[in-house]
This record gives sequence, structure tokens and C-alpha cells, in this order.
Amino acid sequence: MGSAVRSAIDEALSSGEVGLQVAVYHRGELVLDVSVGEMSVGGRKVDSDTIFWVASAGKVSTATALHVQVERGLIDYDQTIASIWPEFGAQGKDSFTVRDALTHRVGLAGLPGDATPELLGDWEWMADRLARSAPSDDPAQRSTYHARTWGYVVGEIARRVDPAGRSFEDLVRDEVHEPLGVSGVWHRLPGGVEHRLAVMRGDILSGEPMTFTVTADHEINTPEYRDRIDPSGAWVTAREAARLWAAYAQGGELAGTRLLAADRIATFLDRRACTFEAGSIAGPRAVIGAGGLMVGGSVPAYREVLGFGGGRVLWHPGAGGALGFADLDAELAVMICHNEFFDERHHSQHPFAPLVRAVYADVAG
Repeated sequence: MGSAVRSAIDEALSSGEVGLQVAVYHRGELVLDVSVGEMSVGGRKVDSDTIFWVASAGKVSTATALHVQVERGLIDYDQTIASIWPEFGAQGKDSFTVRDALTHRVGLAGLPGDATPELLGDWEWMADRLARSAPSDDPAQRSTYHARTWGYVVGEIARRVDPAGRSFEDLVRDEVHEPLGVSGVWHRLPGGVEHRLAVMRGDILSGEPMTFTVTADHEINTPEYRDRIDPSGAWVTAREAARLWAAYAQGGELAGTRLLAADRIATFLDRRACTFEAGSIAGPRAVIGAGGLMVGGSVPAYREVLGFGGGRVLWHPGAGGALGFADLDAELAVMICHNEFFDERHHSQHPFAPLVRAVYADVAG
């Protein structure tokens, strides 16, 4: 570990962080895998196998599954969702495209009104409810960030075009994780790993269209939540999630396995075709790219508040501060996981910006 990274990690711990994992790939090789702090206050030490819930920073896994289906010629970004999933065309949604779904533009940002914690884990119920729901008739609201519904829409599209008819979980595992050698990223936590889970703390997401908090016994810290699928988020180790980002940093190929074409990944750096802000939940730093990931290095503000280099950067934040990114020019991929969540929307600088800058200094400098 370089001196800049060590100093930034010490700063994070002294500022109140409880547990932290940082993994870095450079030019396709794992060059940093650091674990510090505790899984909970006064709990066991974090190690490289500790599992963190990273919320929307796990969307990279779901997005990649859909991009792989496009790569295989099974679907096109400009195809209407209804041509794949006829029920989705209800209530005036017949013109929405796959790209609209990827870029949070189908007007279904809010959870179904009758959703319960149990029903959120019922894939068929969620897909049916979203298909039959009316979209927002306000263009700005229609284009707001779909924090918790996005994964069901994107995931159902990817599942519907699968010739093998696999479940979303099997599709992601077979077409994304296994080809890349990723074994520690899950949209539903498997049994037998509960002892490896870090405990999430703090208020992590508030505002329209939902309020979401994490306390010692609430939501994601319960067996009921961990047993249900979350296609809009993920449970990960930093080392394994960074491997997903490394595939992007290497132009779609990692360790001899090509998942996506480099030219396709380059198109993800374009901003989505929408002039509206992504909404209060996504925060002021959300510049959604055409491929569903956030666009980073070309946005001057990101270089200040997040510490990215000025090159071609794809990234995604997670509620509470987790983040992963791929710098295509520096061939750098980073995943930061932690368990003392904060609302980064109210910070002028992301709390992990010093750590991101330190990674550039020590690894890619």
C-alpha cells in the first residue's frame, strides 16, 4: 500500500468510518486489496472476505447483463420494451425503449404503492406490477433516477430475451460473473455467509420518491432482506466487484475473456439523451450515461468532488457512499465498500475523494 492511500484510509477512519475495503485493478491486475476497521462497532475485524451491501453501486452487474445480451445480438438498445415484454406497453409505455430503461427514463421511479418488504423479493410480482403501472406524466419526473425499480425493469428485459429462459440470477452468474471469474457479487445473498456480513449503519437515503434508513435491526440488516433479490443493488466484496469494473477499464476484456466490445463501452461515455436532472435521490453529481452507468472524468465537477482523473471514466455510486469506477484511459478500476453510511448529497466533496485521489497518486501516477 502506497503512502497516499495509507494516509487517506487513516483520514477516513479518524473521521468516523467503521469498516472499509478498497480494491484496485491496474492494467488488468489486482494491485491493491486493503481491509481495515471493524464489521460493526466493537465487532470483528474487516478482512478481504467481508461482505458489504453497496446499494446502487451494484447496478454495474445488472447493466452488464443487459449489455451482454445486446452484444450477442439478442436485443437492440432502440427496440421498444413492449416488443420484448408485451405487458410493459400498458398505460402508455408502448414507445419506451431498452435505452430508456437503462437510462432511468420510463417514469417508474417510485415503488408500487402496494409493495411490501416481502413482495419486493418476488420477481414475478414486481415485474407484473411495474409492467401494469402508469408512468409519470411529468417529463422531468419521468426521467428521475429509478433507485429501486430500475433493476427489475432492466433485469426482466435481459431475462426475456434469453434463449435458455434462465432466471435473472442465473443469467447474471452465467453470462457476467463466471466468465470474468467473479465469485463474490450477489443480488441475493447465498446461505452460509452471514458471518461475513458487515453491519450497515446510518441514514442513507431520503427524499422523493422514498425514505430509506438503516438502523441496527432495519431492512438490509435483517435475514428477510438478505434472502430476497435486489437487482438494483448488490452484496459484494471490494476485490470481486472491482473485477467487474476492471473489465470496463480494459475495454471489455479481462484475463483473456472478452465480454463487451471496446467500441460499445465507448458509447457508454455519452450522456443520456435527456436535459432533465436525475432527481434528488441521485444527487447533483448524477450524470447518467447512455449505457446506464454514470459518466465521470469528462464532467469537471467530478474531478473536484470525487477525485477522478480527467480521462474517460465510468462509475456508479451507492446510497451511503460506496462507489466503483473504471478509468478507461488510466486502465484503472476501483471499488470502495464501507459500513458507516453518509448522505453524500450534502457534502461539497465526496468523503472518499481523498482516497480516490490517493489511488491515482500511488497506482496510476
